Amino acid sequence: MVGRKKKVLIPIFRDLIVIMKGITDLMLGQIQIRCPLCGSWKIAPNGTRPRESKRVEAFICRNPDCKNGDHKTPKQFILTTSYEFKQLIFGKLKRLYEDLLKDGAKSKTIAKKYKVSPSQISKLRTVFIEALDKLEGLDKLVKVPQSDGTICMDETFLKIQGTSIYIIVATGYKTHKILGLKVSKTRKEKDMREVFDEAEQNTKKPISNVISDGWGATQKMTKNLGREITHIIHKHKKPYKKVVAKHYFYTKTHRITLEIGVKNDIFKKKRKRVFYYGFSKTLLNPKTTKKHGRPKGSKNRPKSKKKSTQAKRRGRKGLLKVFYKGKRGYVKVDPYRITLKFSKTMDPKIISVLKELFELFVRKTIQNNVGEGSNSVLQSLLKLCGPKTELSVEEKIRGFAIIRNEPELLLKVEIERNIRGDFITGDLVSPELAHLMSQGSTLEIKWKEVHL
Repeated sequence: MVGRKKKVLIPIFRDLIVIMKGITDLMLGQIQIRCPLCGSWKIAPNGTRPRESKRVEAFICRNPDCKNGDHKTPKQFILTTSYEFKQLIFGKLKRLYEDLLKDGAKSKTIAKKYKVSPSQISKLRTVFIEALDKLEGLDKLVKVPQSDGTICMDETFLKIQGTSIYIIVATGYKTHKILGLKVSKTRKEKDMREVFDEAEQNTKKPISNVISDGWGATQKMTKNLGREITHIIHKHKKPYKKVVAKHYFYTKTHRITLEIGVKNDIFKKKRKRVFYYGFSKTLLNPKTTKKHGRPKGSKNRPKSKKKSTQAKRRGRKGLLKVFYKGKRGYVKVDPYRITLKFSKTMDPKIISVLKELFELFVRKTIQNNVGEGSNSVLQSLLKLCGPKTELSVEEKIRGFAIIRNEPELLLKVEIERNIRGDFITGDLVSPELAHLMSQGSTLEIKWKEVHL
């Protein structure tokens, strides 16, 4: 029969050899060459490819079931893009992303640990976010609704080309997971409401408590929700020990606000404690105000009495006014038996609100540290290389938040990126070789062909 014999395919291996110049050559092991698409060992040599100042060996897949997309030719690759090599790279990338996203280390620290440039870390972040977006999407911060009924809201900012960009975060008080997030140029009521609505979509039940600092937009948002809710405010200014809880509830015609002022350690120890409270009413549909100017026919009317000349105090009413103008109440706190005792004449609404606060902060001080902690971690992660935009920053933060909420996603995300071979050098070099390198020796990695 005329023609060439059919070439029999055999597994191809390469020896991994570490060359210590001027000392010795050591073989660390072997690596099998397999197709990066189908993982098959049915491959054949395919010439060489130019790489910098040298040429490297290339391979081609001969598996008939391997599909190379829309390409007519089978998959062609080199050793550093083969299946086994990518698995080595992928294992190290998992650890890198765990350090970077889960543990919250900075870019420079990660770059130094893995001996790559900060710009490479920035690019790896971007690649990971793109892969996560394809796998899970960035619109859902959690897979399943959480059991939180209380959220902590906080905001921080960073500078992008000299402009302040705000990061608004809602964190679950019980699970410590980020449930709502927005990057915006403003932090007005509508921005806070968007974050609140997203957080409520990620909880099993409607949110009943909001913990925040004294930012006016957060207060306004909570007040205008139009439902019964409690807003616990721990202001970041002196006096730090005072906390105000505003509980909003409704009748057919009025919104009633119950303000309760307490010390932030009221539920920490067993003792009799004092608190201050006050009620206020606001019409839901207030009457329209009169038009400006003098009404018709009022010119000949008798003049009204002279108004007081005493100057009114300008500005907002103080957040802590309940401590000075409110009524005084007492409660016996026992955090060990988890009980509160009030006088028989105490209003039931006050008792229910304080009991709800007691369940949240028993043996603790009342602070917004959960929301502040989430924001401080995110802010440290945002020290990235390269240009930043409002959209790109939000995508990166959402990617970080999703991984921090669901760390197991790190095992599912596949990163499509070719990494140079020296990226895994640190995993292959033994302590003895590392000692020789510290004495001035140089290290090279070489791949040697072996057929079995």
